[in-house]
Amino acid sequence: MSDTINYDVIVIGAGHAGCEAGSAAAKLGCKTLVFTINSDNIGLMPCNPSIGGPAKGQIVGEVDALGGIMGVAADQTFIQMKILNRSKGPAVQCLRAQNDKRAYNLFMKRTLENTPNLDIRQAMIHELLVEDDRVVGVATDLGKKYYAKAVVVTTGTFLKGKVHIGLQNFSAGRVGEFSAETLSDSLRKLGFRLGRLKTGTTPRLDSRSINYDVMTPQPGDSEFLHFSFKTPYNTKYQNQALCHLTYTNPATHQIILDNLDQSPMFQKVIEGVGPRYCPSIEDKVIRFSEKDAHQIFIEPEGLDTNEIYAQGLNTSLPEHAQEAFLKTIVGLEAVKIIKLGYAVEYDFIYPDQLLPSLESRAIKNLFFAGQINGTSGYEEAAGQGIIAGINAGLSVLGKAPLILKRENSYIGTMIDDLITKNIYEPYRMLTSRSEYRLILRQDNAIFRLSEIAHDIGMLTKAEISQIRDIKNRTEAFTESWKKTKTNEDLMNTFSLKEKTTIHTLLKRPEVQIQDLVAAGMIADEDREIANRAMVEIKYEGYLTKQKRDIDKVTQLEMRQLPHSIPYDSIQGLRTESREKFARFKPQTLYEAKKIAGINPADIMVLLGYIERHQVTR
Repeated sequence: MSDTINYDVIVIGAGHAGCEAGSAAAKLGCKTLVFTINSDNIGLMPCNPSIGGPAKGQIVGEVDALGGIMGVAADQTFIQMKILNRSKGPAVQCLRAQNDKRAYNLFMKRTLENTPNLDIRQAMIHELLVEDDRVVGVATDLGKKYYAKAVVVTTGTFLKGKVHIGLQNFSAGRVGEFSAETLSDSLRKLGFRLGRLKTGTTPRLDSRSINYDVMTPQPGDSEFLHFSFKTPYNTKYQNQALCHLTYTNPATHQIILDNLDQSPMFQKVIEGVGPRYCPSIEDKVIRFSEKDAHQIFIEPEGLDTNEIYAQGLNTSLPEHAQEAFLKTIVGLEAVKIIKLGYAVEYDFIYPDQLLPSLESRAIKNLFFAGQINGTSGYEEAAGQGIIAGINAGLSVLGKAPLILKRENSYIGTMIDDLITKNIYEPYRMLTSRSEYRLILRQDNAIFRLSEIAHDIGMLTKAEISQIRDIKNRTEAFTESWKKTKTNEDLMNTFSLKEKTTIHTLLKRPEVQIQDLVAAGMIADEDREIANRAMVEIKYEGYLTKQKRDIDKVTQLEMRQLPHSIPYDSIQGLRTESREKFARFKPQTLYEAKKIAGINPADIMVLLGYIERHQVTR
């Protein structure tokens, strides 16, 4: 009797990327195994227990539209939820939830444990098993081998992870958890280029030692909000936790400056580069020396714990310095620390070694997702995880991969950035990274991606019917408003001299959905769907132009490239670009753009050569 253990898909890691990857592969019908170093920490939020924010909320919406689980988990476990950037345009508006850390972790653990076709195994993976440039399985540190047709690596910060507190450091993926010391060596032996990155977290504070009376309350929004289309209306929003706002001050900054000689980052003890858009408090004090104060959000980690997350205070200073600078902050004068802040550095692979499907260019059926690809953030990890898991499953089923593009998703934008640009620091998704952000809104994610998800088997018939119904109702509002005239309340509110259609009225920047609710033109329960229709009306001209631009780009990208192009003789092309074009022999301009290291200037030189010389196939 053979003791060979076979699966269709193996996922290494059970963080946010691993949970989505494992769930997606299993949903496609693949026999899936998820490995984790500690099965109690599936879906753990090791930093701030929050989901969403600018660009990140949009990614959560896209994960949900693709059949993922992060949005549902966030809706089920939030303790506060609000829309950020309400005063700005819809392209940058987004949801953000503060979640119960342990409840989220338990929800994800329970979800994976009850997912058909999915097994969980607690073990440390020692190496990847590869034959003829194709992954065939993994081996644990105890020598046990597990075989699979596809493998997804989602190791987070655990590859040769090293935690720093002051000038002291020790091996750990996170404080209190083992690091993976040998898997990096396996990747290097397979020819992967690896680097070191760094991230960090804040001290956790005892709520009982904080004076909230001198801080500014930060409540959630008093309306039903949700990430997932699957979440039914409920009144949980009526009982939300409070967050609070306070600030650092010159005294805080002076203590930090006085202790830089014990900062592992400033003393070059840390090799890895940290995230520019989520810097440590030490980094902020140095980089923004002209500022006397920095915002600090005091956010609960859950309803059944006294632990408080101090957003904005990432630090790796020694214990005595952390205690000293915290007590200079208003409201924290008597604060007690439960857990010290720390930095962690870890190995990652340079993501230009990946295809748009997140499959390795060199090794067939080996996929990567999450922080190992040089990204930062739960949402970025989940977005990559669901794509890697879907494509691992599709590869097992012998189907073409799912490739998202810049013009249809933030996830596509992120992956495109990762595989085509040089990554020197942890990548964080920002709305400014997308040239199509007005189209890629959180409110329309389900319309952009759900039909794709249904076609490949990630959404059920009932789920796609629900989304189609939402879309039909949205369009019905638009058509109805073209015929419905303003009532007396709206006439008075906006000082109208004569009646006009609601459709015309909504083009005014000052008119919002709550005005229609107040005037009795729509019911409060229809507010969300009506708001979707309003956005399409208000920005109709801009959306039409952006869609036209996308059509032009798409037509250009689909242009076929001749086989006979003499890349070596094209003047204006960099030597590196000539070599890559000659080696990869792209069939279209789209394929040419996706070659790692090729930039827009190379594409223009190539296109100019073809048009001048009329090269034929």
